[in-house]
Amino acid sequence: MAGQNRPIPFLERDKMVKIQDTSATDVIITRRGPKRATVVAGVIGGLLIVGVALAWPSIKRWSGTERSFDRSRLRFAQVTRGTLVRDLAVSGRIVASSYPTLYSPAQGTVTLKVRAGDTVTRGQLLAHVDSPELAGELAQQVSQVEALQAEVDGQRITNQTTILTNQQDVDLKLLKQETAQREMNRSDTARADGLINEIEYAKAKDALAIATLEYEHGVQNAQLQRVILEHTIRNAEKQLERQRLILDEARRQVRALDVFSPVDGAVGSISINPEDNVTPNQQLMTVIDLSAFEVEIDIPENYADDISIGAEVEIDYEGRIYGGRVSSVSPEVAGSLVEGRVVFGDELPQGLKQNQRVNTRIILSSKENVLKARRGPYLEAGGGREIYRVEGNLATQRAITVGVTSITEVEILSGLNEGDTIIISDTSRFQDAKSILLRN
Repeated sequence: MAGQNRPIPFLERDKMVKIQDTSATDVIITRRGPKRATVVAGVIGGLLIVGVALAWPSIKRWSGTERSFDRSRLRFAQVTRGTLVRDLAVSGRIVASSYPTLYSPAQGTVTLKVRAGDTVTRGQLLAHVDSPELAGELAQQVSQVEALQAEVDGQRITNQTTILTNQQDVDLKLLKQETAQREMNRSDTARADGLINEIEYAKAKDALAIATLEYEHGVQNAQLQRVILEHTIRNAEKQLERQRLILDEARRQVRALDVFSPVDGAVGSISINPEDNVTPNQQLMTVIDLSAFEVEIDIPENYADDISIGAEVEIDYEGRIYGGRVSSVSPEVAGSLVEGRVVFGDELPQGLKQNQRVNTRIILSSKENVLKARRGPYLEAGGGREIYRVEGNLATQRAITVGVTSITEVEILSGLNEGDTIIISDTSRFQDAKSILLRN
C-alpha cells in the first residue's frame, strides 16, 4: 500500500499529462470488399457448374460410347413401309434382231453395187452374178416352150378336123338310116296292098336295120374319137404347162442373179471381193435391219431360273427409260453367265447403233406392304444381320433380319420399326462398336 503512495517523478508526470487517451495511436482503416480475382474465379466456377449440369446427359452418353464420327461423313435413310420390287440390274448391248445373210444364187462372176456400211433400202440392188450357164438354160427352156406350144396348136387343129370328119360320117349314116326308114314305110304299105312279095319286104327291113346299126355305131365312134382327141390335147397342154413351169423356174433363177436388199438398213459385212468367181450358196454379205433392234443381256447364273419369258424390263438409254420384255433365255451357261434377249415395247429409241451398251433392269417380283430400307454398304459390312439405328446424336447397333433385296431397297423382317433412321454407309470402320457418338 505504501508503494502505491509513492511520489510520481516529474518526467513521468509530464508524460502522463501529454497522453491523456488512445486517440493519438488510433489508425483509421478503410473497409475493402473481396478481391476482383476472387470474384472472377467464383463466376467461372459457377458457370462451370451450370455447364456441367446442362451437359451431364451428353457427358453420360459420351462416357458410354466407344467411338465417335462426324455426322456429315455418313449417309442416313429412314425405314418406310410400301411396295418392294425385286429386280436385277444387268448390262446389255444393242443388237439387230434381223440381220439376213445373202448368198450367191449360182456359179458365176459377181459384181458388187454397194460397200460395207452403206445405207440401203428394201429392194435395192446390192450385187449381180453373171451366170452364162443359167442364161443358156433359160434360152433352151424358152425354145422348148415354143415348140410345145406349136404342137398343142397343131393338135387342136387335128382334133377339130377329126371331129368334123366324124360328124360328117354320122350325118351321112343318119341320112342313110332315114332313107331306109322311108323305104321300109313304103314296103309296109305295098305289102298291105299285096304289091310286093315277102322277099322284097325282107330286103327293105334288113336295109333299115343295117342303116340304123351303122348310124348308132357312127355316133358311138364319133363320141369315142372326141374323148381320145380331148385326152390327147389335154396331155399336150399338160406337157406345155410343165415346160412353162420349168421356164418360169429358169427365169426365176436368172432374176435371182440380181441380189436385192430384203430390209431397210445398212450393209454389215461383205464376204467376197468385187468380180470374184463365186459358187452356188456362197456367202456374199449381211444386211442389218435398222428398224428392229433387241438388247442382248448377260444374266448371272444364279438368277437365270428366276427370269421368265415375258418378264418386264426397263432399258436405260441416254438417260431415258424405255419399256421392254424378256424374249428369250439361253439354256446354256458360259462363264457363269446366261445369255438373254430383250425386245423393246411400243416405243423404240431413235438413233440406236449396233453393239451400243445400255443398262437394263429386270423386274423379278413385287411385294406389297413390306417394311423396307434403302440398300447400301451397311448390308455387306454387317452381313445382313446388324445395323446402326440413329437416335439424336447416338447410333446404337441393332440386330436385324432381312428378306428379299432389290437394286435399291431391302426388306426388313425384324429389328426395326417404320420411321426409324439408320446409317446406310459402310459401317465396317465402326469396328463392331455397340454405340457411336455422332458429331455435328
